[in-house]
Amino acid sequence: MLVAGWSAGGNIAAVTCQLARDRGGPQIAGQLLVCPVTDCTFDRPSYTDNATGYFVTRALMYWFWDIYCSPADRTDPRVSPLRGKLENLPQAVVATCEFDPLRDEGVRLRGSARGGRVPVEQLKARGHFHSSLTMVDVVITGVSARAQMANALRRFAGLPERQGEGVGPGVTAPPHQIDCGCRVGLVRADH
Repeated sequence: MLVAGWSAGGNIAAVTCQLARDRGGPQIAGQLLVCPVTDCTFDRPSYTDNATGYFVTRALMYWFWDIYCSPADRTDPRVSPLRGKLENLPQAVVATCEFDPLRDEGVRLRGSARGGRVPVEQLKARGHFHSSLTMVDVVITGVSARAQMANALRRFAGLPERQGEGVGPGVTAPPHQIDCGCRVGLVRADH
């Protein structure tokens, strides 16, 4: 079984992996978290740097949290998975966008999970905003990142990766860091 989610769906996917681990199943082979909401804290630099002007704003995130749950429940790991135990989780790919209030919590999740000895890859979409990776045929520079995410899901499922997808012509890089020429890069934390 694989789990994947974007934004609030990334939150649900991350929580699902923690609950599956704690409850003895189901067994999850991998998780793809795209711009995930992982914590209820609004004081990280990406919340300040990207507070306005990039589709998802700091004010909008406050509103989302207000309709999602009461302030008293927000620190519960079932709501803020970054506050949960991050050991013995399935391998993961965490995609973050440069111009997204959620960027730093995705980066922190990757670092904390890696500290818990979870194999985690970080896909950093430089020059992208919260929704751009999901805007197929609109934001064409997201093609490379989507191909890398598809290959991660194939790998989690035990299928061979498709070679050459997501890497621009003439671009060569070691497998732990790929710069696709479209300002998207993948960094594997297990190297």
